Amino acid sequence: MNNRTMWLWLTALGAVGAFYFVRSLSAIFFPFFMGLIGAYALNGVVTRLGRFKIRRGLASALVVLTVLLTFVLLLMVFIPFVQKQIVTLAVKAPQLAGGWLQELKPLLSSVAEGFGTATTPDELKAKVSEHVGDIFSWSLSVITNLLTNGMALANIISLIILTPVIMFYLLKDWPRMVVSVYELIPYKYRATTSLYIGRIDKTLSDYARGQILVCLTLMVLYSVSLWLIGVEQAFFLGIMTGFLSFIPYVGAVLGLLATLANGFAHFEGWNQIILILVVFVAVGLIEGNILSPRFIGERVGLHPVWIIFALLASATWFGFAGV
Repeated sequence: MNNRTMWLWLTALGAVGAFYFVRSLSAIFFPFFMGLIGAYALNGVVTRLGRFKIRRGLASALVVLTVLLTFVLLLMVFIPFVQKQIVTLAVKAPQLAGGWLQELKPLLSSVAEGFGTATTPDELKAKVSEHVGDIFSWSLSVITNLLTNGMALANIISLIILTPVIMFYLLKDWPRMVVSVYELIPYKYRATTSLYIGRIDKTLSDYARGQILVCLTLMVLYSVSLWLIGVEQAFFLGIMTGFLSFIPYVGAVLGLLATLANGFAHFEGWNQIILILVVFVAVGLIEGNILSPRFIGERVGLHPVWIIFALLASATWFGFAGV
């Protein structure tokens, strides 16, 4: 076996070993991974604060504290909103279902006669009104159980508590860590490695800046569009949807579901529901054909199949937070 073949086998074994190592520690790996991502993203802010004669440790603490407070404030606004929409929808669901069945009564009568079924539309309406509340109560209990589940609660606590601590230490010692890693690289490979790392850093920085611009533009488009068609809490839903749009595909779907739930909770007719769908389709087309090509372009160059694979793999390893 020549040296090249041996190195290929060693590289493959190392990759497989690293994969199973990360997989075995997936339950505790996520806070460290998020801390690393956060430290990389916020290192520039801490460095700029250092120009104002602020020590790096203090600057790191200020930045992490600001991010943590922002996250807590968002949760304080988001959780009551979701809770209110669920309760409102659960209360109005029997009435909505009864109204829709009343409108469909002629069609249901003809179908019942055609198939020879004994169930009349009035009986069906009574059954739906009886059980729809139970369905929402069951759904609410499932969500509550998921949130109070031991492992889920442990993951949330570790994410909220450990991630800021890890991010702080990484930010504080980032320059020293970079130097230490650089010194581990063999001397003859340092120039090439620095070149490629620089290209990766520029690509990720350009992508992040472009994605921020896309999200901010989407916040405005969704908020104004939903406000114009008379959606309740239009600006909150628009800002939330635009913010979540940094998650490919998933953000727009979650925003659409939340807006539809809000529309049904304050149901005034099918016209608004149709207009909500039109808004999300139109803004999605604007994002895909104008905003993303303009602000992001092909900076990362990932094929959509790889993006979908990354989302599913992250969901498998780290749950919804991994997505």
